[in-house]
Amino acid sequence: MKCLFAYNPVSGNGKAAKKKDYITQKLRERFGEVDVFATERSGDLSSKAAEACGKYDVFVFAGGDGSFNEVVSGLAENEHRPVLGYIPTGTVNDIARSTKIPRNIKGAVKNIINGGAYPLDVMKVNDDYVMYVACSGGLTGCSYEAGQPAKKKLGKAAYALEALKNDLVFDEYPVEFVCDGKTEQLTAVMIMIMNGMSVASMPINCESVFDDGEAEVIIVCEKPRERELRSYRHLRYLISALKVFTRGYKKLKKHKNMYTYRGKDFSVRVPDGIVWNFDGERGPCGCVDVKVLNKHVDLIIPRPKKGKRSCLADGYKSKETKF
Repeated sequence: MKCLFAYNPVSGNGKAAKKKDYITQKLRERFGEVDVFATERSGDLSSKAAEACGKYDVFVFAGGDGSFNEVVSGLAENEHRPVLGYIPTGTVNDIARSTKIPRNIKGAVKNIINGGAYPLDVMKVNDDYVMYVACSGGLTGCSYEAGQPAKKKLGKAAYALEALKNDLVFDEYPVEFVCDGKTEQLTAVMIMIMNGMSVASMPINCESVFDDGEAEVIIVCEKPRERELRSYRHLRYLISALKVFTRGYKKLKKHKNMYTYRGKDFSVRVPDGIVWNFDGERGPCGCVDVKVLNKHVDLIIPRPKKGKRSCLADGYKSKETKF
């Protein structure tokens, strides 16, 4: 069995680089032939993932949620995609939180050796691919605005600091949400489109699964009030946006200021200047068409246990991919 191990040498203060020999040794014990590749620039993981299709049986990679997005983007358009093994070494590691992959190198490697491969959904957003979240509006820019030195030194606190500096004052914008042949006219301060349980390390979408062919949407709807001070309006918008993180999708489904939706194919029309965040990285601006690709990539995750919460719709009864 052929395996490629690729890692981001700067992610997580170079954790994977320091443990490269250990990881390679364990992978060779499991898979036999293992090639090793260290990324040098953004986009390397995507290119390497595309090259791995049809050439390798397993593609193991180390990095954060942005690295996962790169890998999925490289694989998604190709046939004969390898099974993925993930070693989370990023700052937040939301995908690992959602799939219950251990967030330490030894635990993640053990999962790759002993876990099962299961097909998971991917969101296609316009011509891009997103694994767990696409969002816009207030509080959504800090993950890509925070610099790498700050993330190395402060960890998750770097995101909080960036939010305090630049991401607390935000305005409303018009939204047309098109689904099931109907159009909803809304005014929003934040949009969250989710395919996983965890966003910003918080279980916002804790009842979701990764293989049901659907995504969950929360749109925080707010408008200016008559004779309202600008400072008070911004504070009110901030409090509404924070409810997404403190209450989550389930509790907000009937909230008067929240529009929620679950589905597999929809469009979100926003002004051209609205910036999207894709899996923690800066994405495009403007309108997006979203389509959930059901069970599109195979990822090695801990095998579900009977009676335990799983990221799979059928839990311990879910069928594994043979590799």
